[in-house]
Amino acid sequence: MRVALVVLAAVGAALVGRSLGTVPARRARVLREAMDALQILRIQMLERLLPLHAALAQARFEPFRMVGERMAAGGDAAGAWRVLLPAFSRRGGVLDCLAQEDMAALAALFEGLGIGARAEQEALLSKTARELGRLEGEAAKAGAEKGKLYTTLGLLCGLMLAIAFV
Repeated sequence: MRVALVVLAAVGAALVGRSLGTVPARRARVLREAMDALQILRIQMLERLLPLHAALAQARFEPFRMVGERMAAGGDAAGAWRVLLPAFSRRGGVLDCLAQEDMAALAALFEGLGIGARAEQEALLSKTARELGRLEGEAAKAGAEKGKLYTTLGLLCGLMLAIAFV
């Protein structure tokens, strides 16, 4: 009975540690989704020549889609982004795992969307894609490191708890 309790405590604590380590990995996943949506936006806007609100509304990334829908009702990309940002970034929101620099890169994107000629839009999309790629790489690396660290710490705490049971 004690052996089962010891094993259960160690495994349970390791799983708790592992679940705590998923937050940085989630950040990397959300940034990858944003980069994918950005590439689709580039195609829709610059090659298919769809209006900005229609190109955003067709995105598979919820924040882009919602900004596009809000723009269709009237307004610009920056204004729609500012209005929707609190809902995106609140606890449980789509973007609640993003860091300040991630949000700054997305804000800079929406501030420049729809302003300027095709070449300026292409430069903005390229710059944002590079920045999000850099941030995603950092987040993925941190996620892998923290995932291992938290799992190990959870296992060690579980073992300490198991020793206390014995």
